[in-house]
Order: sequence, then structure tokens, then C-alpha cells
Amino acid sequence: MWNLTSESKEEFLKSSLLPIHESDEEWEYALKEAQEEGFDLKDRLQEELNVVKDELRQILPSSFLPYVENGTLNQPSLPVQVREEYIQWMREKERDFEKVLDAAHEQTQESVKSLPASVQDVFEESLHDTRIERIQREENSLHLYINTDGGFTTKSFIHLSFHDVEMETDESIQVGQWIIYYELQKTNDGFALRILFEGPDAEWTIRMKGMGAAYYFRPMPYTTLQNDEKIEGTDLVEYLSKLNPEFKYWFITPDVICPITSISERIFLENGNVVFTENHMVLLAKNQKFIYELNDYNPINFIYTNVYEDPYAHFSEPVPVDEIEEAALGEELELQVRAWNTMYANPEELADIINRVLWKMEITEENEMMASVYSNYFNNAGILTDLVKEKYRNILG
Repeated sequence: MWNLTSESKEEFLKSSLLPIHESDEEWEYALKEAQEEGFDLKDRLQEELNVVKDELRQILPSSFLPYVENGTLNQPSLPVQVREEYIQWMREKERDFEKVLDAAHEQTQESVKSLPASVQDVFEESLHDTRIERIQREENSLHLYINTDGGFTTKSFIHLSFHDVEMETDESIQVGQWIIYYELQKTNDGFALRILFEGPDAEWTIRMKGMGAAYYFRPMPYTTLQNDEKIEGTDLVEYLSKLNPEFKYWFITPDVICPITSISERIFLENGNVVFTENHMVLLAKNQKFIYELNDYNPINFIYTNVYEDPYAHFSEPVPVDEIEEAALGEELELQVRAWNTMYANPEELADIINRVLWKMEITEENEMMASVYSNYFNNAGILTDLVKEKYRNILG
């Protein structure tokens, strides 16, 4: 019995098709903003309702349908009681789907304990928003190669292998699809994995005797260059000189994974070779030839290692106590982040400083989210003074 289904996902998505303002104050602000910007908010809301009207008819309780038909469900004229009931209905649907995801997560975490450590490592972090880069089938095995750029895992590239495949649903999977939700189950004689994909949508299930995994990381210099938006402007030889010669590296393209044997001033592969022409990179590996346009592919993007280095570790370095207040309120971003992290890690010890910083800090549109997160965290720690609580009353709780 699966917790996760495409039906549960679709029901949740349809229930959130038409968000509305939740209070009279929000409506007043929205109407005022629309007037200042010179557009008719009510007409725009009517257009939004018309786009999703047919789908709403399929899922909404009958009590809301008259307000769909007369076009007031997302208008400020909607009766307050109906507005509150509609908001409550949307929240219940959200909670229902959260329960589905929680159950799927618990099932996955329990089932993965019976698999190798490498597979456990992969499922310890989220595969949400990762993308299928390559699919390889051989006899009764299946290999998925997953690019995690933009995902929620420290691993940069993942290879999942399914051994002795017993069943695979007809709904085919494609290169380029995004993994959104998933659930792993232990069966009587093996395992089963279900994934909900997007781009295009699909519910895919596979049953197999066993699973394996390998994963790789971006080298630290790559992350540094990426954060500074300098990847495209970096010469390959210059980049190779920044890599740690004591680490192992792999050359991973959309077609093949090759161990790198040397990275001195060029790339040397195990049982392969990389040759550059003016416009192309030619990869000879596994008795095959692969050609990549340099305008489309940067060879720097193909280099991975098996060593994880936290590119943000320096943000966790504590700031000396006598410098925290100035750093937290200062303009130097890295020092500011370190100061807030230092306070976050030691709320009781640094209570006086925290209260002074929060009292002096000016709340702006840009920092309101940060102010909300930290003030609520410190409030829950029980260290805020009444004066500071009063200042932050609108964003506490």
C-alpha cells in the first residue's frame, strides 16, 4: 500500500489553485497598491478565477460552488465567513498532503536501512528538484544518473542502480524529468520505489531485488567560482591548478563516467582521452567517441570528486564576543552572517547582546524575513526582553 500517489499530489495542487487574501487588512493593502500602480485588481482576479474555474468545480465542496459561478470567490466582496471556511479548507488539504509526505518519508527512512550504506547516504538528504540526466538499461538492471544542481542535497551527481528488476510501470521516464516526491518500500523479496516526476508529469514505480548508489561532489573551487558567477570566464588550465591533487576526480558527461588519473595541466582519463579543438571537446572512452560543442558544454562542469568540502564552513566560524554587536549591525555581509550564526548558536550566553542588536536593528522590507526568523527563534529560547518583544510584536509567533 503506497502512501504517495499522483492523485494525492493532484488533489493538493488543485486545492491551492486559487489563493485569496486572508484578512480585511490584506484586501485593503492590495486594493490600495493596485490603485497606486494603475490597474483594476478586481478585473485581474476575475481573469485568474476564469482560468481555473473548471478545475475548481471538480474538487471544491458544493458550498463554495455558488461563489465560483458568480465570480466572487477571490473577490473582496466574498462574505467573511465563507472566506474563513475556504481558507480553512485549503489548509486542511495542505495538512492532508503533508501527512502523505511524512508517511512516505518515514517509510523510506525505515526501508533504506536494509540497503547498502551508499544508498542510505543518498536518501539521508532530499532528492526533491533533482533531474534525470541519463537512463541506462542492461538486461534486467536499470541505471539512473541524476543531476542535483538546484536541489536540496550536498551531493552534486548521483548514480542509482536497480538490480534484478522485477516490475516497472508502463508510464515511461525520460531524460530531463524532475524528481518531485518519492517513497521507498521494503517488500517480501526486495524493494520498491515510487517517484512522482514533473516535466512531464508521471507516476513511476519499480520493483527490484536490490539497489546500489554512487555519488560525487563539486570541487570547492567550482562552488566558489559559481557563487561569484565566474565559471564561464575561467580557463580550464587555471581551474585545474586550483584542484586539490590529493583528491580523486571523475569526468562525468551526459554520456559517460570516467575516472581521472591526472589533472596537471590537462585531463588524463583512465582508459580514455579528452581532446580539444577550437570549437569542440572530443571524449574517447569505453570504445566510443563523444563530441561536445564548447559553446554548449564547459569542461569545468564535468569534473567531480568524491570528497565533500563545505563551501560555507567559514560562515560558522564564531565572531569574538566583543565584536558581535558591531558585526551583526555592520555592512560586511560575511562578518554579519557569522555574527548572527554565533548568536543563534549561543542564545542564553549572548542574551544581552542579542537584545541590544534586535533593539537597534532597523526592520526593512529586505530584512523582514530574516528578522522574523531570528526574533522568533530567540523568543522561543525565552531570552527576549519585554521591550524587544513589543518592537517585534507584529512578526512574533
